Amino acid sequence: MCRVCLEDKPIKPLPCCKKAVCEECLKVYLSAQVQLGQVEIKCPITECFEFLEETTVVYNLTHEDSIKYKYFLELGRIDSSTKPCPQCKHFTTFKKKGHIPTPSRSESKYKIQCPTCQFVWCFKCHSPWHEGVNCKEYKKGDKLLRHWASEIEHGQRNAQKCPKCKIHIQRTEGCDHMTCSQCNTNFCYRCGERYRQLRFFGDHTSNLSIFGCKYRYLPERPHLRRLVRGSVCAGKLFIAPLIMVLGLALGAIAVVIVEEIKTYNLISGRTRNQTQHLAPQPVLLSDMLYCLKQVFICISYLLPL
Repeated sequence: MCRVCLEDKPIKPLPCCKKAVCEECLKVYLSAQVQLGQVEIKCPITECFEFLEETTVVYNLTHEDSIKYKYFLELGRIDSSTKPCPQCKHFTTFKKKGHIPTPSRSESKYKIQCPTCQFVWCFKCHSPWHEGVNCKEYKKGDKLLRHWASEIEHGQRNAQKCPKCKIHIQRTEGCDHMTCSQCNTNFCYRCGERYRQLRFFGDHTSNLSIFGCKYRYLPERPHLRRLVRGSVCAGKLFIAPLIMVLGLALGAIAVVIVEEIKTYNLISGRTRNQTQHLAPQPVLLSDMLYCLKQVFICISYLLPL
């Protein structure tokens, strides 16, 4: 049984502590850590203080999160002469006589074509290549575009940038759920974040989910919002084992009560004078089962989606 979601699933024990965590719960935990920029990720089991191996982390991440995780790893190891491709994050080292070139009138020497995705970009300003425009002018124009996109007209932004391919998309009608026409990425027009969802942890429309839109819950208090959502996620990850123990204990109590009632009925049935007292017992059993049912319902509210 998984220590997090309490469901019976095929489980491969964690290599560090051999505890049982299902693949689905492990993936959402690792994805959340990668989104926070964590490189050294601790085991999700509270009593284990080991860090998960890099191979374990990469194996349980989506392709997108795996690229981001490796990007963070490489980012901590490089110097200023190496930069990642703005599109695919492939690292390129630019050196001339052991040093980065000094600025000059001609900036064509900063033109880089990524060998992985063929994207052409400027090493100096780390932007798409801007033929005939120097870095300063390009940055100024890009700043104006971003400013225009963020302006609110008719109750909505002028445009929103796709979180993957970075192109600006303008919505004319419909809901906040957008699909990029260039890369088919699903994202929220309101906050610009990708749509993510995982059963038991909620989705982008959930108020208390770590995947939820920032405008759906405490938009003016980001620190409190992250604290509350992080606490809910941590509760689901770490308090679930305690709830499992409580559930097992209540189940054991129910078994004992049922057995006691059966024993009482058996003894009482041997005496004719006590037969009339047997009628209320089914009511007692029904009441006990109802109480247990309500307890389990209360427990389920501790794990809101």
